[in-house]
Amino acid sequence: MKMWISELARVMFVITEDWALITHRLHLVKNAISDGHQIAVVARQSCYRDELQALGVHFYDWTLFRGSLNIFRELRSAWQLKSYIEKFNPELIHAVALKPVIYSGLISKIFKNVQLVAALGGIGFVFTSHKLKARILRGPIRLTLKFILKNPKSNLILQNKDNIKTFEDLGIVESDKTILVKGSGVEIKKFYPSPLPKGIPLVILPARLLRDKGVYEFVEVASRIKSRGFKCRFILVGDVDTDNPESIVIEQIKKWVKLKVVEHWGRIDSMVNVYKQATVVCLPSYAEGLPKALLEAASCGRPLVSFDVPGCREIVKHDFNGKLVQLHDINELENSVTELLLDPKKCQIMGQNGRKLVEAEFSDTLVNSKIFDVWKEMLQSDD
Repeated sequence: MKMWISELARVMFVITEDWALITHRLHLVKNAISDGHQIAVVARQSCYRDELQALGVHFYDWTLFRGSLNIFRELRSAWQLKSYIEKFNPELIHAVALKPVIYSGLISKIFKNVQLVAALGGIGFVFTSHKLKARILRGPIRLTLKFILKNPKSNLILQNKDNIKTFEDLGIVESDKTILVKGSGVEIKKFYPSPLPKGIPLVILPARLLRDKGVYEFVEVASRIKSRGFKCRFILVGDVDTDNPESIVIEQIKKWVKLKVVEHWGRIDSMVNVYKQATVVCLPSYAEGLPKALLEAASCGRPLVSFDVPGCREIVKHDFNGKLVQLHDINELENSVTELLLDPKKCQIMGQNGRKLVEAEFSDTLVNSKIFDVWKEMLQSDD
């Protein structure tokens, strides 16, 4: 299906890591290229440069460090981005995550003919954490975002209504500058339903191993359920993230594994095969934009368990396709996981309901179409 933006539009994605583009937005990039548009990607290179260039993407390696506050390193990253924008000369920049949004937003003010889409998956550590570092950064970042989004050539994409309300209440953005796009899109042909597995049930947590993803709560539930003699396996699927202040140290993960409370499979590229093995997918995160892991699991026909928080409640509908649990309520979390493990029929029905929900609201086709509509409107307004 053709989704024309404008003739030969030049669009630059600015994102922290190349793998983040691969896992979340590769289908969007492919769709745009197939429509005839020129695409550039600015990201820190890991191992996907060749794959992206083979598609026709102009790739620029960006020495950005997400967790850095070193002023000299940050100035270098900003100058590097400026040089890439000058070289590619985009009509529109689609910046994803906080640092790329800030740098793209400030630099794009220099270029009169560049439109900016600021896309935030969630409101992030700075606006959700009570730690001193977050409290110190919150004020300056709020003012910077407000300055960037006052630009008539910029718009903000957020993934749930709670986050939109938070940003509007903080005075960061006016309501006419925010656009709701539900997630980054699930490739429903790739993430397809499969029968629930036989044998010992698996409960998986698919996420980076961060405190605010609910890893400690997940491990506690695993310990409790196993201590009652229940035969099941609890799996952490994901890696530590040393650039994130909420990251759990690998030594702690190894300790849990040694005690046989959980297993750690690390980061796995083919998550479809992981969901096929799962009975229940549990993500007790403290806040999300719209968690891709839960969307993909639902698309694969798996029942979900999460805390009742922004982002998660968008995809988890209580007693329809999963269980919503009050934030930090370990007892309720344990009871919800146990209930599903004891009732395979309920898991099957909830999995079927989740698949229907993803098809109706969260597919890659729907999300890409909405994003292309945003691009088209902004580019036409610049004519």
